[in-house]
Amino acid sequence: MPRTVRLLAPLAVGVVFVALLSGCTPTPTPSPSGSASTTPSASASRTPTTAPSPSASPTPVAIGCDTLVPADTIYAYNPNFGLLTSWTPASGSAAATAKSESGIACRWSNQTSGDTIDISVAHLDAASIENLKNEAVSQGKLVPTYGDEAYFSVAGGVGTAIVFQGNYWVVATSVDFAEPGDPADLIDAALGALK
Repeated sequence: MPRTVRLLAPLAVGVVFVALLSGCTPTPTPSPSGSASTTPSASASRTPTTAPSPSASPTPVAIGCDTLVPADTIYAYNPNFGLLTSWTPASGSAAATAKSESGIACRWSNQTSGDTIDISVAHLDAASIENLKNEAVSQGKLVPTYGDEAYFSVAGGVGTAIVFQGNYWVVATSVDFAEPGDPADLIDAALGALK
């Protein structure tokens, strides 16, 4: 066999092998539920699917939003944000759940962009906290920088921090939260106010 043919033979075998491998793609497996959605829902990652069991006598969170996160802290975060004095959380949201459990739900609005920051707090029984922790594990990545246990995720451009401190459940959401460090000062202020 001429030298050129001997050199090209292994190359041809390699090309055929790569071509065969490129046709090997895994077959997608059907979703176990018949109603899978192709577009992610921002609220799906922020809203607990396992709502806390209603307590016979819930422990109220007896502070206001201006105490939970003081104006100075919000101003240091971004001076364009101001506390909304009247706000009704969307039904089924973590904030609505917190309010239904005698907690508080607070919203600050950016007076330039209209972006919002929502922080809600509820004081729940140990079983409800455990259920919410188990759910949070599947919703976000563990964040070791705030609270006893915390998780962070971004879905649909909205960042969500779910924080557990004792029997407190704190949820902070905003389009301004792109990574876990973004709400850290606000969460630290809230956790400090709950002591």
